[in-house]
Amino acid sequence: MSTWNGIGTKYLGYSNRNRDGTHHATEWAVLLDLPVIPLRRHRLTVGRTAHTTTGTTGRSVTGFVVHEETPLAGREICRTYLVWWLLGPLVAVGPAALLLWSVSGKQDGGFGFWAFVLGVSAAWVIGASAAMTAYNRQRRGLPK
Repeated sequence: MSTWNGIGTKYLGYSNRNRDGTHHATEWAVLLDLPVIPLRRHRLTVGRTAHTTTGTTGRSVTGFVVHEETPLAGREICRTYLVWWLLGPLVAVGPAALLLWSVSGKQDGGFGFWAFVLGVSAAWVIGASAAMTAYNRQRRGLPK
């Protein structure tokens, strides 16, 4: 399971921790890191994530131990599509879109103003995604 430039497979939709320390998660085919097709669901143990940085690039590897394949869960699939294709983009792009809409009828603020708007928008997208990922891992009882 891996992605290259956002194309490949990844686990999404982790369930809460079971009594034996395992989780259920669905393996998805992803395009631009967005889930496209659910492939299969597994009961698995999630290991720690190791981060390595080489120059300007970085890599994260999470260890998994797959115990068994389980049936796909329709409710989980619908929730994943809803979060990744509707709510996620609204949270990520919504504030920047509202800010741009509110200033669009006003006079041009110059390069500095638009650089500020772009910077705030980028910080929001990066910060919101990092915060949501960390919150979800903590809530599900996944290791850091």
